[in-house]
Amino acid sequence: MSSSTALLPKQGSTKKDDHPIFLRVCHSPWVGIGQKSLVGLRTLTSTYLLVSGGMIIDYEIKKNKHGWLTAFEFSNVAYAMLTLYQVMAATWTFMHLHYPHHRTAPRSMATRMQSFLSPPRQHESTKNRTWFSIFYTAATTFPHLATLIYWALLIPMHKTIIPGNEITGHGWFREFFVVNKFAIASFIAFVEVFIFSSIRRQTPVAAHIAGITFLAIVYQFYAYIGHEVTEKYAYFYLDHKKIGWQNTYGYIAAFVVAANFCMLFFQIF
Repeated sequence: MSSSTALLPKQGSTKKDDHPIFLRVCHSPWVGIGQKSLVGLRTLTSTYLLVSGGMIIDYEIKKNKHGWLTAFEFSNVAYAMLTLYQVMAATWTFMHLHYPHHRTAPRSMATRMQSFLSPPRQHESTKNRTWFSIFYTAATTFPHLATLIYWALLIPMHKTIIPGNEITGHGWFREFFVVNKFAIASFIAFVEVFIFSSIRRQTPVAAHIAGITFLAIVYQFYAYIGHEVTEKYAYFYLDHKKIGWQNTYGYIAAFVVAANFCMLFFQIF
């Protein structure tokens, strides 16, 4: 496969998805973005997310005074998942371009390291394609969900640490913090799905709906663990003593529905 071409169907193949999902991560669907260009773009993106993520954590701890609550906020969890995926994708793309034949080389410490850093083989017996696909879907869906919750729910209800009318005009760091978490992260997730990756529509759809639903519910338990650790709630609706269990359950259900809506809107359709 030339580094100047996109991932093409295998010759004579009639399968709908004839390339492993792990290989599709390493190729853009756009002919104008070859593997060399994609390596550079992914490296820049992952580096940006790592650096900006560190700055976001610094702002959360020093400016917002959130302490350990920083680790339990959904927007930070989504940012971390997106960053992890981008680092993995950048590494796999680099290794696939420069060391594509490491499995056929004599076994050594170098080839073992190359194998560890390269895209894994797709195994039907372990269903690693499905598990990775669910992780990819969550990593590129949850930033949209965090953005939707922030701008459509928290800002109008005045439930943010930074009021909506005080985002700008209070220094570049505050603006950088808000824009990165609730705009740029979503933009990067969008670019990943439609420009960087050749991953096709996720199938089976039911498994991905179940996976996103499960992860959305798991986050609610994780957030309650955060409350036990910090005595603070990551989201206002988790405080059942203030709004009642009925309303808390309603918000949790809405969270799960919104997660699946974002997945279906940005991934499936």
